[in-house]
Order: sequence, then structure tokens, then C-alpha cells
Amino acid sequence: MKLECISMKGSGKSNEDAYVIQQVKHVYAVIDGITSLIPYENAAGQTGGAIAAELVKKQLEAMPEDVALRDYLETINEALQEHMQQSGIDLEKKEALWGAACAVVRVGDAHIEYAQLGDCMIFVVYDDETVRPLTHTQVSHLEQAALAKWEEGIKEGLCTRTELYERCMDILIHNRYQANGPGGYGVLNGDVACRDFIEYGRINRVGVKALVLATDGLFMPRALGEAQPKWEETVLPIVHKGLQRYTDDLISLENKDPECIRYIRFKKSDDKTGMILNLH
Repeated sequence: MKLECISMKGSGKSNEDAYVIQQVKHVYAVIDGITSLIPYENAAGQTGGAIAAELVKKQLEAMPEDVALRDYLETINEALQEHMQQSGIDLEKKEALWGAACAVVRVGDAHIEYAQLGDCMIFVVYDDETVRPLTHTQVSHLEQAALAKWEEGIKEGLCTRTELYERCMDILIHNRYQANGPGGYGVLNGDVACRDFIEYGRINRVGVKALVLATDGLFMPRALGEAQPKWEETVLPIVHKGLQRYTDDLISLENKDPECIRYIRFKKSDDKTGMILNLH
């Protein structure tokens, strides 16, 4: 099996993504840290999102081989809750919680197990180049309202990312409060309700050429006035070009649109972490 992995900082202060490569245990994951709305940094200057991503990474690297992925994500969630308590975080305030989205696979000889929370994605690519998403971006139904408001702002003449972000801030804050709540989305943030949002399963390996794992910073953005790109427009270029070239091309696109008005997105450049597992 051939493996390619990339993790790059976006336009923020630090890279809040992480990844796991445990070739002996056949466990692979991508992780997207989510910073609290109430600013937090530890003595080392790490944000809550970066701390959460690192904790998830270390826990997955230590995962026993016989444990179910779904059950272990619950264990990681409990460990994150404990770490926040020790750091003096008020667990009753959702705006103070650190969080992380995660997509993890365990690759067996005949089967592939997976589990996911948030908007990290897992894709299967078959020999005939059919792309099968194993997961769903759990925040997409909430983000659509903010993206629509962003696009309306562009049409009304707003031309800077700062103006557009301020226009959508109320929706973005509202969305954060929907974590692990009714009609919301799943995320590792210490809330026990997280267990109800974990998506998991097992597929067979027949005809599977590759697995692609990606944080949302690698998704092809939607062009102004156009439909949301299909997953094939992200996944197949990753497989054909390789992660490095695909990422370079995406960053070039982002750099040509620093105010986020040609391609609808909330940041000039989000952190980008991805993995291709070529199974043949």
C-alpha cells in the first residue's frame, strides 16, 4: 500500500489540523481542530482547537487494536472533557469549549472500518474511478445560510472579506451553538451528546483502488453564482495529481481571490490536511 499525506497551515495563526498514520495497526485519520469562540491559548501559545486536535491524535495513536472505532471516539471525547476541566474551562458554556472534527479508518485485509464526526470526509475510489463518500459533511446544512448571505453581500457591492465576514457573523456564531444539539452537527467537544452524532460503519474492499481522507480546507470551493462542486471535482484530481500538486493548485486559486468574492468561503485559506491510501 502506498501512502501520501499532507498537512498545511492556512491563513490563520497556526495549523489546527492533525493526522494519524499507524501503519502497524492499519489506522489512519485526519483531524480538524475547532477553536472556541472565547479566545484561549495555553502557555505554549496553542489555541483550544490545536490542543483538541493534538489530544485526538495522541489518543488515536494509542488506541487498542480490538476496540471499535465508534466506542473509542466516545472515549476520546471523555478525555477531552477531562482535559478542559483541568484547564479551567467552563463546560456549561458552549462558546468556551474546544473541539475537533475527525475522520478515521482501520484498513483490514477484507474490510475497511470507519468513523466520523463533523466535516472531515472519507471517500472510497473504485477501480472504475467511481467516487463513494462514506461520510457526510455534518455542518453543511447550517453553513448554507451563511454562504447564501455572503453571496448576497457580494451582489450588493461588498468587496472585502472583513465586511462579508461581519455580515455573516451572527449565523456563524449561531451555528457554533448547534454542536451536538438537535438539528445540529457532531463534534468532539466533551459533550456526552457527541455519541449520538458519530457516523460509523464497515465496507468490503472489493474493487477499492484508494481511500481519500480530507479536512474541509481541501474541498474545492464553490464559484460565485455556480452550483456546489461535486465530490468528484475534489477527489479525482487528488488521486490523479497527488495531494501536493492538488493543494498547490488550490492555494494558487485562493491567492488569486484573497477577499473570497470569486469563490465563496469564510477564510482566504483554511488549514489543509489530507491522505491518499492507494490499496493496490
